[in-house]
Amino acid sequence: MDPKEYELEYFRTNKFYRKQCPICKRYFRTQDENTEICGEPPCGEYKFIGNSPMNKSMNLHEMREFYLKFFEENGHKRINRYPITARWRDDVFFTQASIYDFQPHVLNETVEPPANPLTISQTCVRFNDIDNVGKTGRHFTMFEMLAHHVFNKTAKFIYFKDRTVELCNTLLTERLGIKPKHITYVEAEWEGGGNAGPCFEVIVDGIELATLVFMMYKDVSDNNGNVKRELMDMQVVDTGYGLERFVWMSQGKENAYECIFPDVLKFLKDKAGIKSDDYQSKILAEYSRVAGNFNVESNRDLNILREEAAKRIGISVDELNNVVFPYENLYAVADHTRALMFLLNDGVVPSNTKAGYFARLLVRRTIRALKNLNLGIPLAEIVEKQIDTFKNEFPDVNENRVEILNLVDIEEKKYVETLKEGKNIVSRLVKQVEKEKRNIETDDLILLYDTYGLNPEIVKEFLGDNEKSEISIPDDFYIRVAKAHEKENKGNVEKENSDSNLNSEGIPDTELLYYEDSEIFEFDAKILKILNLDKGKTYIILDKTYFYPEGGGQECDMGFIGNLRVSEVQKKGKIVGHEVEGNIENLKENQVVHCKVDKERRGQLTTHHTATHIINACARNLLGNHIYQSGAHKSVDMARLDITHYALLTDDELQKLEQDANEIVTSANNIEISFMERNNAESKYGFRLYQGGAVPGKFIRVIKISDDKGNLVDAEACGGTHFNNTGDVGIIKLTGQKRIQDGVLRLEFVAGKKAMEYITNNEKILKKSSATFSVEISKLPKTCERFFDEWKGLRKENKELKNIVCEILKENLKGKEAVRLQTDYLDANEITDIAKNLRNFVIVNFKNKILVSDLDLINLSVKDLKIIRDVKGEKGNFKVYVFGNEGAEGVKTLIKQ
Repeated sequence: MDPKEYELEYFRTNKFYRKQCPICKRYFRTQDENTEICGEPPCGEYKFIGNSPMNKSMNLHEMREFYLKFFEENGHKRINRYPITARWRDDVFFTQASIYDFQPHVLNETVEPPANPLTISQTCVRFNDIDNVGKTGRHFTMFEMLAHHVFNKTAKFIYFKDRTVELCNTLLTERLGIKPKHITYVEAEWEGGGNAGPCFEVIVDGIELATLVFMMYKDVSDNNGNVKRELMDMQVVDTGYGLERFVWMSQGKENAYECIFPDVLKFLKDKAGIKSDDYQSKILAEYSRVAGNFNVESNRDLNILREEAAKRIGISVDELNNVVFPYENLYAVADHTRALMFLLNDGVVPSNTKAGYFARLLVRRTIRALKNLNLGIPLAEIVEKQIDTFKNEFPDVNENRVEILNLVDIEEKKYVETLKEGKNIVSRLVKQVEKEKRNIETDDLILLYDTYGLNPEIVKEFLGDNEKSEISIPDDFYIRVAKAHEKENKGNVEKENSDSNLNSEGIPDTELLYYEDSEIFEFDAKILKILNLDKGKTYIILDKTYFYPEGGGQECDMGFIGNLRVSEVQKKGKIVGHEVEGNIENLKENQVVHCKVDKERRGQLTTHHTATHIINACARNLLGNHIYQSGAHKSVDMARLDITHYALLTDDELQKLEQDANEIVTSANNIEISFMERNNAESKYGFRLYQGGAVPGKFIRVIKISDDKGNLVDAEACGGTHFNNTGDVGIIKLTGQKRIQDGVLRLEFVAGKKAMEYITNNEKILKKSSATFSVEISKLPKTCERFFDEWKGLRKENKELKNIVCEILKENLKGKEAVRLQTDYLDANEITDIAKNLRNFVIVNFKNKILVSDLDLINLSVKDLKIIRDVKGEKGNFKVYVFGNEGAEGVKTLIKQ
């Protein structure tokens, strides 16, 4: 980066010196003429531990308020945090920095920022350093990024480099009382996401307290693929101040964890019988100082860290480990439970996939740390302590208290169940690797963790002293698995279905009239383009259309363009293509044609889509705020809604859900459909708007359902077709449920006309069943129970008869090589059971081809061998031969007869 980028009038006016650090060779600014090094480790080390340079000690909440108030006093508007789950984006699961809040829509100038300039304390979560949490004194999984942001445009330029540095320096020196000699501004370069710019790393007494980024440039590729940098139209001030580090420095304690989690740590220490003293604090403080000079990326790094710390203190490594090890686990528990609280509060359901994976990762690492401490505390009890700590500043965590604790409790119980099966799972793996003549590898450990939740340490315990099954646990194991899951597709957005060959280049945008008036089903339009694509597909592109294209989980409209049947409608960008069937010769480009939408099909699709919103709202109200739409599909015949939930619903829950949904229908509530500016919609309804995933654009289409008193029932950003009143849905009938993946429940349903057809069909089945049993419909349940009990009794008797048959067959085998079992009165399962009891058997079909045989005791050369579950056919369509130990040849002879 050009050195001129770092030359500021503020530095000149306030007598800052530009120096080059003799150790790292980087340039930095300081107001102290005697400062010779940049101060950032390893060039310097933490000087503030035991000797804070700040004029006041503050806790987490006090420091947050102090910072935000300072920037409010300096012309910035305070805005609320965004969720820790980045639902407005389709490229990441979590908010990892405050700038994430404004990507992509503010930075690409699709929307205006919520305020300009603004200040925020943004909850963030990162898993790239999870193995270091608790060990280095400074690493956290979840943290708060204090920030002030400015979005400068040519027409409205607010401030940039000079004012940013001035505000930072004023905060540090005048408000927090830090003397200038403790502060350096290290010149650096930032880049990410195709943008770049100069930045200053703000170092105070050895630790980076803030980063001041000036996002100025964008990467642009020319026709030859060469990348060059051009100035951005928008110049962005992107700062990040570490709240936890500010608190740590203000208190000057041995590490950041003791400053951030005092109440939770006191609770854990009391339970574990750990009494902190000056000796332990001294060791932990020195440990943090040394750790500041290290990037701990492996056990080797950790061992070096501990050796260096022990050497400085003048004790053995073993003595240091005895002190440090329990604290590392205490700190991990404190960090992970805070992160877990925010993840669950913001709608994450623990699972084996996507965002839910990281919540499960936190749960299981926490349980492991508690085990290392010999603590049997329920995890929910610790999370509740976190809720009590944060409830005043974050009222939503208190509002969701019951639900958060319930999710934690359920997940802990799941892990206990997993461990019960763990030994058997590991035992099977051992047999497999021994058979393959190899050792247990890292991929095996990742599979055990991802699939069964068995962490490497547990696997090692299960293996015991089995020398053949020694394992090597990678130093960065949890970082590896976290990175693998960070690359997963969010997958909750049902993209519009666009044919990759539907080339819309040079064609004007299609006027989407189905949004303007959903009650028009016949219209005239001009043909702009006729596209003949591969596989005989023909698409017509009109200047305007009332045909709804497939998208958002809703199937497309069908109908006619002229006399050609429209079989599919797709949208690519702002162009809608209509696939037609029939002879296209009579239609020409620029011709005006009469079009007709299938009204009945549209009506049923609209019914199912509106019902989807109603069911989703009722599920959230019934089951909790963790309910989000994970996927949906609306066809003519049926619909389904996938929601984030941890278990199948009980019969009572299903009945209540259906009842609640139909109450909204019968209440004939108003449905308001409007296009809203994105910021206004998010401010009014929150990020729960994005049930179907991230929605692009400055304006978003909001479907709002209100009750008869005007209270909000549901509001979602959605592009589908909907009624204007819930009463138009008619009736909703839940038809089934299934768990389609861990943490995701699928609800299947029908609505309107299809619901009536479903109910009518079920009534026919009931009437037919009652006629068969010659009882009234109301007595069917008891009658079925009685017949079922009688069947179980007959089944028991049948089993006893089979045993008798087996004994008779054994008698008949004496002195014979083989006998044929008469099958006319037995079905396939019965014959198979008898034959298995006799051990030596072969079953052939009527063409004498073998279906089943006891492979261990007979060796017949045939190609049509199948497994037992494939035995099919009616009585008498196959033969069973039973033979003695020497009877294989006899079976061959019988088969030939």
